Amino acid sequence: MDAIDRTILGELIRDGRLSFRDLAARVSLSPTATAERVRRLIEAGVIEGFHAEINLAALGRPLQAFIDVRLSPGADHGELEAGLLALPAVLSGTHVTGRWDYTLAVACRDVAELDELVMALPRGHGVVDSDTRVRLRELTGSGVEALAALAASK
Repeated sequence: MDAIDRTILGELIRDGRLSFRDLAARVSLSPTATAERVRRLIEAGVIEGFHAEINLAALGRPLQAFIDVRLSPGADHGELEAGLLALPAVLSGTHVTGRWDYTLAVACRDVAELDELVMALPRGHGVVDSDTRVRLRELTGSGVEALAALAASK
């Protein structure tokens, strides 16, 4: 990966919808050469995909929260993960170190749905404790720039 590839990554981190023509202009290459570099970055696994940023409130799920989950010793992680991801409000889950075993990101219609979700955690799969935090607001902006700077520094 050279400086041009790092610049391409930085630009795509800032705006993943850039056309090859616009991206090419920003990195001083032809659109064909730029497209070829992006293809190689995808094939190398550096770029794993392109994603839309979704406004969950506009989809009727304005209440977002994080739920930490602790399992009993010897619990079947695979079974638990399948159970958690089958819950409609669960956006993602992360297996973590420390006091908790998993952190879930969830999006609910209201407090009642969040309450139902917490009560529905798969206790039969070894969940012994949970802790829920409601997301008040997200700080954004600098994270994108930090990722772009990281891509440029490699």
